[in-house]
Amino acid sequence: MPTGLDLDSLAEELTPVKPLNAAYAMAGMAVLTLAGGIFVVVTLGFRNHFLDATAADPMFLIRSGLLLVLGTASLSAATSMARPAVGTSRTGWRWTTAAALIVPVAAAIAALVGNTPVAERLHPRDGMECLTYSIGIGLVLSAVLTLWLRRGAPTSPERAGTVIGLAAGSLGTLAYSLHCPYNDLVYIGLWYTLAIAATTLVGRLFVPHLIRW
Repeated sequence: MPTGLDLDSLAEELTPVKPLNAAYAMAGMAVLTLAGGIFVVVTLGFRNHFLDATAADPMFLIRSGLLLVLGTASLSAATSMARPAVGTSRTGWRWTTAAALIVPVAAAIAALVGNTPVAERLHPRDGMECLTYSIGIGLVLSAVLTLWLRRGAPTSPERAGTVIGLAAGSLGTLAYSLHCPYNDLVYIGLWYTLAIAATTLVGRLFVPHLIRW
């Protein structure tokens, strides 16, 4: 009778599982983000200045670029968690988030030193529209990404939930930005930050309970 550990017998009942492909997940999220942008355009229309010379407004380009980079970096971190690996660094999303935080900080400074009253720069009605669409699209993206990640083996559900929420919020806000008519730093720093923070918080609180294994 064998007394040692029989690895062959332990593996007899195991069923091979096809590894998850992160590239497919990222491509799928890109398609869903595009679909979200189309939904925004169909229901709200393009941003007011999209078709004229001010379409290339520096603030529009900067915010779009930051949202794209932040969404891509956090999405890459989330999808890579499906296949744990020793020695793999996944801290890029943190540095990207730190860079993106320059926007709300700069917005706060601009609000304090600007000549225009802050109340005239917030546009609450449009801001609530921004939150509704950005968070709504972000939650859809978050749900799809969570379902995909459930098939994997994330070793840190809390961190996975955070980056899922961060990625979904960034991409959802990017989809809404196709309509957003404002380039004001204070407006963007407030409403865009709130939308991304909301989806990130939802991801951190709820996603870990759905992907534990």
